[in-house]
Amino acid sequence: MIGGIEFRDSCIGLDWAELEALFVATELGNRTGAKLRRAFEKSGHIVLAYGSGRLIGVCRAITDGEYHAMIYDVAVHPDWQGMGLGKTLMRRLLARLPVWRIMLVAEEKVQGFYRTLGFEAYGDVMALRDRKRLETD
Repeated sequence: MIGGIEFRDSCIGLDWAELEALFVATELGNRTGAKLRRAFEKSGHIVLAYGSGRLIGVCRAITDGEYHAMIYDVAVHPDWQGMGLGKTLMRRLLARLPVWRIMLVAEEKVQGFYRTLGFEAYGDVMALRDRKRLETD
């Protein structure tokens, strides 16, 4: 259990440089500037966690509100990992997604974490990726 954590569900007052620094600390780089800000502002649901006044965890989702949701950018500062904060962030986010299918992309090394929350492999998913679009602001 984690005490003294403040949770927020809005980007209002979010220090965008602090968010970028969290992504660097958690090796989720390549998310910077106006593009990062727009991604969070356009997300239907976000959960931010603050410890001692500093941003220590985030997650966000987009959804149609009826059938599907997709979770993105789950990040917990390394100093706070292993204490249950990631599960708390995810549970708060999942509670706000009243849909039958919630998906996310997870590297193999963190898939065990998501399995503890009820996620399982979903073998027929396909993706179209264009790295050039990732680099434009």
